[in-house]
Amino acid sequence: MARRPQYEFVWTKGKKGSDDAFFVRASVFVIEQGFQVEFDDLDKVSFHLTVYNNEEPIGAARIYKDSDGVWQLGRICVLEEYRGKRVGKMILDACEDKIREIEKGPALAHLSAQVRAKGFYRKNGYTESGEEYLDEFCPHISMSKQL
Repeated sequence: MARRPQYEFVWTKGKKGSDDAFFVRASVFVIEQGFQVEFDDLDKVSFHLTVYNNEEPIGAARIYKDSDGVWQLGRICVLEEYRGKRVGKMILDACEDKIREIEKGPALAHLSAQVRAKGFYRKNGYTESGEEYLDEFCPHISMSKQL
């Protein structure tokens, strides 16, 4: 019988210690999807999540609280060979849990979803708002969820 993978979830704050999360983001968003503006000043103030399988980084995300008090989730990604294994759902749950832990009460979570992934976020309780827009060349939609 095949063993189920044991994923490890590691949070870091700012750029220090976040190289593995940045590796996954670069692999997915820059190399695979062709984005050019993947890293920005928000990386310095964000919490970064890296998901490991047998000490290899396979998934990532970042969260930060904006000046309006809304939590922004972003850069949620999973290496191609791990997609379809519920890793994305586990990342989303971990981000929401981290926000609840920090806030110790209700919070609003917001994200900018690639339109092709909005069904995934909708299935996990997020609601679209506004019109679709382009981030670089890729259609996105704003989505939010009350935690």
